[in-house]
Formats: sequence, C-alpha cells, structure tokens
Amino acid sequence: MRYLNKLINTIKKSKKTVIATHFDPDADGICAALSSAYLVHHYTRRTPVLFCHSNIPSKYTFLLNKYRFTKVLPGFDLMIAVDSAGISRIFPEAQNITDERLQGIPIINIDHHKSNTSFGEVRIVQASVSSACEIIYNIFKRLSVPMNKQLANIFYCGIYSETGGFVYPNTTKESLTIASELVACGVQPGPIAKKLNAKTFTGTLLLSEVLKTIKVHRSVGVMMLTRRMLRKSRARMDDSEHFVSFLQAIDTVRVSVFLREEKDGIRVSLRSDGIVDVDKLAARFGGGGHRLAAGVRLPQGIESARDAILSAIFREIRKRT
Repeated sequence: MRYLNKLINTIKKSKKTVIATHFDPDADGICAALSSAYLVHHYTRRTPVLFCHSNIPSKYTFLLNKYRFTKVLPGFDLMIAVDSAGISRIFPEAQNITDERLQGIPIINIDHHKSNTSFGEVRIVQASVSSACEIIYNIFKRLSVPMNKQLANIFYCGIYSETGGFVYPNTTKESLTIASELVACGVQPGPIAKKLNAKTFTGTLLLSEVLKTIKVHRSVGVMMLTRRMLRKSRARMDDSEHFVSFLQAIDTVRVSVFLREEKDGIRVSLRSDGIVDVDKLAARFGGGGHRLAAGVRLPQGIESARDAILSAIFREIRKRT
C-alpha cells in the first residue's frame, strides 16, 4: 500500500493537476486519462485538466461526459502521465516542453509498457497487465473508490480495446475477471463493442482504398494510406484506427506494417505474432510500444519509410531463421 499512499498524498497536495496521455491516442490512453480524472476529483473535489497533443477520435465522445481534452497546456503543479512509456510520447520534441515546463513539477507515471523510461516521482509501471486501465482499476479497487456505470464503461472500453476485444495475447484471467466485474456494474458489452468497432460510411470508402495497397513479402504484410485517399473518400485519419487488423487476419502474415501519410510525416503501426519484437524495432526509429504491437513516426516520404521499416524487419527475421 506504500505506493498508493504516496500516489494519493501527491494528488491531495496539488491545486492544479494536469492528466496527460500520449499523442495519437488510443482507447486505453483516453480511458486511463478519464479514469484518473475521476480519481483526482474523488480525493480533491477539483476537476483536473486533460491534455493530449492530438485530436480525440469522435467515436470516444460518448465516454467524455463532463470532461474535454485540450491541446493547450495550462499552468499546473502536478502531472499524471498515463499509458506513456516516456515524456516524449506526450510532447513532440518541437515543443521542448520537458525543459521549459516540467522542471520542478512532480509527475505521476502510470503505465504498462515494458519500454517505460521510469520517469516521474511516483512510478506505477506494471508491464505484466493488459492495459493502463487495468492498473487504474486495481487502484480504485484497493482504495475502495466508488464505481458508477459511466466509470465502469470507461474502464471496460480501455481494457476491451487494448486486448483487441479480449483476443490479443495480453488478455489474462485477471483482465477477464475485471471485465466481468464491470459488467456487474452495468456495462453492456454488445452496445459498447458496436460503438468501438463502428465504421463511418466515408471510413469504409477509405478502407476499400487502403486494402487495394496490400502486399505480402515473405510473411510481412504491408499496406498504405495516403492523403490523396483521404481526400478521395472524404474520410478522417481517425477512421483508420483499426485498419491494421485486416493485415493481421491474413493467414500467411506474421508481421503487419501499416503506413499512414500525415501532414508532418509517416505514422507506422506495427504488429507481430512474436517472430519480431516490434517494440525493440520501433525503438530504433524513435518509437515504441509492446513486443507484439508498436508504432513510430518517420519524417521521410511514405515509400522511403516503408523501405526502411521492411529492411529492419527482414534483418530481424533472418536472425531468427
């Protein structure tokens, strides 16, 4: 209980708390931030500010309730960083935020990435659990913090998404037990799954364009999304959030590479069945994640980024064979 006492004492001392999650947020990062906001409010009766450098995908609007995320960092005396292996995952280097704004500010680091850099004064990093939401749920449970249906939905969405609907290898007995406890709190799995997996019409048109780019090279599947495709389908980038799963579903594919052309570079999503540790591979390019799922941003064009990533993957595969 010692780390929990330190966690709560640090929260209680704060007058202006910021809760930050990583850019290009996924459901676990968003839901971990929201559940942390409920924890802060429970102990301080203050409403913290939620920060994310990227837009929050519209499909998660139903979870926000009274909370909104901002891209403008206000004054604060405590930061709670969730689902982020390092400060660089929260703030792009161009902001130089680490030097200018974080000096002397206590940081609470809640994360489940093996690659976490152990930053912050309070570190709750558990790489063996399914998600950041699972860590925070256990904090709520151990501290007997009240649970309501809205909060239960938040926890369920984070764990459901991070485990791929309870089918990824990070699905455990514990994560399934938590899911059942959340259902007992009023979560309805069917409607939640429909909201999280819903596709817009324009997003479906975008998917049809992206699927045409699929190529499989020696058990490595690759597909690409260009800005021209976005314009043609009139879709948004967040419509492509789970497109990589279509590569993973191909029976001969062991490593999946999904490249998205954005305004400031190429965003690469990596998935593996274990033949390649994509967390370590992404780290070489300044990214990170988990052994079976990771991501990275690259500054060059999409074809150059594709070639660089594929070369690195094939080198790793040759080491294993």
